[in-house]
Amino acid sequence: MNQPGSDWPKLAIAIIPVQEYGETFPPAEALRRGTLFPELYRPYDPKRRWEGL
Repeated sequence: MNQPGSDWPKLAIAIIPVQEYGETFPPAEALRRGTLFPELYRPYDPKRRWEGL
């Protein structure tokens, strides 16, 4: 870690936005989908692979 007085330069700073705790999936569905939060669920669709590039 970068300690005070260290000769190591700071390489990065993590900026993590606060997520609102809103609607959630039921536990069994959250396990199937891989996330508790519906707004984070993005299933892989190979047809949409190149959109947005």
